[in-house]
Amino acid sequence: MFTAVIDIGTPGKTLGWAATDVAGKMVDGTDIDDCITTVAEALRKGPVALGFEAPMWIPTRMEPARLTSARKGNTGPGLASRPFSASAGATVLVTGMVVVTYVMRRLRELVPAGEAYFDWHVPRKDTFQLLLWEAFVTNQKKSHHARHVEDAKLAVAAFLAGMRDPDTFQSSVIEPDCVSLLGAALLKAGWSTDLSVLNTPCLVVRTN
Repeated sequence: MFTAVIDIGTPGKTLGWAATDVAGKMVDGTDIDDCITTVAEALRKGPVALGFEAPMWIPTRMEPARLTSARKGNTGPGLASRPFSASAGATVLVTGMVVVTYVMRRLRELVPAGEAYFDWHVPRKDTFQLLLWEAFVTNQKKSHHARHVEDAKLAVAAFLAGMRDPDTFQSSVIEPDCVSLLGAALLKAGWSTDLSVLNTPCLVVRTN
């Protein structure tokens, strides 16, 4: 499966992407439109997995003290300061909302027959099938484009490693209830009319 990751940032400044085909040929760059064109071309030829390196869904809870706490899986060594609601997480979350919506709208224009889905346990093998997921790259130190591209490559590798056995591949973040920002982007861009995508979490792939 052709696999791509967009490391979310401000287009033209702090965004990078990487992608690989089934033969292992890697392409990368920093231009968001180049990435979209590459993904669209691949989608016309076969299935594609596209990941975004930013929180794609947020937990919804009924305990006031935990409303803004880190998602389960976003905690651990070196991650104590990585809740989705804290400064860095909140910034990339908001940036991701606008960037992902743009990406999905442009992809819809280029591949109107495309179908998006979240269930990685049953990857589809047909043309126009787009599996969407979240990349979670830890220990990031991003000061230039090259680092964003490298993080995208790390996420691609982690996803492909996990998908060697989709049946046992588990999401790095699991919460019982959520609001999906990725689902909202699908509705906005015309990829879906099913409101259930708003509370369906996507796969989260964490790199080591």
